[in-house]
Amino acid sequence: MKKEIALMTPVSKDLLYVKIADAIHGYIRENNLKPGDRLPSERALSQQLGTGRHSVREALRVLENQGIIEVRMGAGTFVAEETQDNSLYMEFVKINYMEMLNIKVELEKYAVKLSMKKLEEKELQELAGYLEAIEKKAAADGGFLYEEDKKFHGLLVDKSGNKMLSQMIEDMIETFDTYYSVLPQNQELCVETIPYHRQLLTAIRNQDIKGIEDAYNNILELDSKIVDYYDK
Repeated sequence: MKKEIALMTPVSKDLLYVKIADAIHGYIRENNLKPGDRLPSERALSQQLGTGRHSVREALRVLENQGIIEVRMGAGTFVAEETQDNSLYMEFVKINYMEMLNIKVELEKYAVKLSMKKLEEKELQELAGYLEAIEKKAAADGGFLYEEDKKFHGLLVDKSGNKMLSQMIEDMIETFDTYYSVLPQNQELCVETIPYHRQLLTAIRNQDIKGIEDAYNNILELDSKIVDYYDK
């Protein structure tokens, strides 16, 4: 009796080539393919996944770099090693999250150094208001006000006067919202960043560049732990 083959389902376009790689990886597992078994052609994969051949080609390159498949010129694509029950997509999300987080923090540091001398007292009071609301919420029930946190950082970035820098950071924040649908924010970790937000505001008032650097580095250290919490 001919073995029934599990097919792959079409994937959405976010981080497309990574999702395609994950779908192919899942296809290998679900069909119990062994090292040396041949995969469908690039064209067949493209049709099954409902994506372009270029994206499939990029996904195969990812899998080849991971040592999961082997592409033999003129012969086709073959399984190279036993696959594990983990998601390549999740691994790439975690890697991308960490890389983008580091970039975002460095950009924000630069933005704050630009805005530090431009902030007027009414804007410093506005920042203090956001932070006080965040502190009160945490003290009341251990919660974290994400929207006030966005407003706090958004004001600092906007005051830099660099529109391109502001847009880059805003785009990154939107991307983080996508990541947080996969790597949910840990409220306890967010609450732990509050003292460092207070440290940041104090450093801004004092125009203390080292204090700003230290505060952001402390926040970065905590934000980086989201990946560790996901793995638990």
